[in-house]
Amino acid sequence: MFRRSQLQAVETIDELRSKHLKKFTDVYTSDGERIGIAIRFVHRPIEEVNEAMRLYRSYLVLQSIVLGGTAFVPTVYIDNYDPANNRLTLAATMNTLNEETWNREPDFVARGEGVYEELAE
Repeated sequence: MFRRSQLQAVETIDELRSKHLKKFTDVYTSDGERIGIAIRFVHRPIEEVNEAMRLYRSYLVLQSIVLGGTAFVPTVYIDNYDPANNRLTLAATMNTLNEETWNREPDFVARGEGVYEELAE
């Protein structure tokens, strides 16, 4: 099981923006499994962020057949984006994905409080 006491995003949102993360980028697990394509970011209202309770600030929204449709991966689990190969790699294995609930819409999104940030095509 993948757990860190302090998750640190290797690729911050600003770094991903500066590298021009594109819509439809292939997303892979750390053990090499392709799980879907990147669609957009969604950001939680800052006053609700509590990483100790796994209420993360930003999520990468992806389309994933493997995860059953739309998935919301916390951006702290993004390990690397390779713009030359248009490939984003997560700091999570396929086993971790199976244990998490990233295939569920976060509550702030369901309440209509998410701020969406579209990726360039």
